[in-house]
Amino acid sequence: MHFIIPLLILLVAFPRIDKKLAVGLAFLTLVPDMDFFIDFTHRSLFHNIFFPVLLSLMIYMLSRSLKVFWISFYYLMSHLVLDLTVGKVALFWPLYQRLIEVIIFLDSRWNFVFDINTYPLKTVEEHMTKYPSYFFTQEGVLVIILLFVILLIAYWDDARKFLKK
Repeated sequence: MHFIIPLLILLVAFPRIDKKLAVGLAFLTLVPDMDFFIDFTHRSLFHNIFFPVLLSLMIYMLSRSLKVFWISFYYLMSHLVLDLTVGKVALFWPLYQRLIEVIIFLDSRWNFVFDINTYPLKTVEEHMTKYPSYFFTQEGVLVIILLFVILLIAYWDDARKFLKK
């Protein structure tokens, strides 16, 4: 979901955008979940507002393109926004040592519910032991494989040319 939702929103909002650039940079949406591999830092180390800013600035320094900077920043922030709606995130870590959870839904009586809760940061470890990263579930692995196959089919000629170099 982190990959496809922001990509589709970008392609719909900006239909003239370079599709290869949009798809290539869309893989940045997966980067914040790399903190899963660092013991009990998932949803804190790379899931804060400082990480997308710093990584986008580094990408800008390499590309010298404001378009690439803003697309990178959009993709990285979209990951945080999506995670905020389905769980707790240490959004202002390390300055604010608490997890933040945003709850948004319509109940059965059509009442709009919007609530923001905070939790001690120690619950990251509890969260990690109860809920593994989406990418390591059966559905997550299948989605990643499916996306890879679709991209490979869509850009088969480009991939062949690249590998021949």
